[in-house]
Amino acid sequence: MVPVENSGCKTSKQKQKNGKAENQKRNDKPAKGPQRGGGNQPNGSNNNNNGKKQARLCPGRDTYERMNFLYQASVLMADSVPALSGSYGRLMKSIGKKATLRIEPAIKRTLCARCGVALMPAKTAEYREHFQGNLNFVEVACNVCDYRKRYRNWKGHKIHLDDPKSVVDTLTFETKTE
Repeated sequence: MVPVENSGCKTSKQKQKNGKAENQKRNDKPAKGPQRGGGNQPNGSNNNNNGKKQARLCPGRDTYERMNFLYQASVLMADSVPALSGSYGRLMKSIGKKATLRIEPAIKRTLCARCGVALMPAKTAEYREHFQGNLNFVEVACNVCDYRKRYRNWKGHKIHLDDPKSVVDTLTFETKTE
């Protein structure tokens, strides 16, 4: 075998051994191994756990963004390809269920409960007023699967989330500009 000169490259084990030996020489104390956290990072940025704080403020932000994208795609495809719109709508609902995130009632009402198609007046759905005794309803009929849903419609009726007393905290998302 021909001996090979040391080119200055060290394996991770060699670096770790050398680092421990240097720490022992400097401090005369045994090295504890690789230490984490605190201090400045090699690139000069100071890590102050902003990412963790951001994650605590809105734990499902990436999931909400994905659901938002699927909803927009569903609305866009509703006129031209209703089957694709339905699959996007169902996928959005299933993602929300899996992550246990609530979808706003206003958005829920624009999706068919059975097939998931985005309900657009005169394109994928028919809206009409329906009276039953002294009650007033809006009936929405999906043109794709013929599912009919009735919603209350009278002067004093408010959706629970539309009442300011029922809302505890409102999150607003800002886009990053870099």
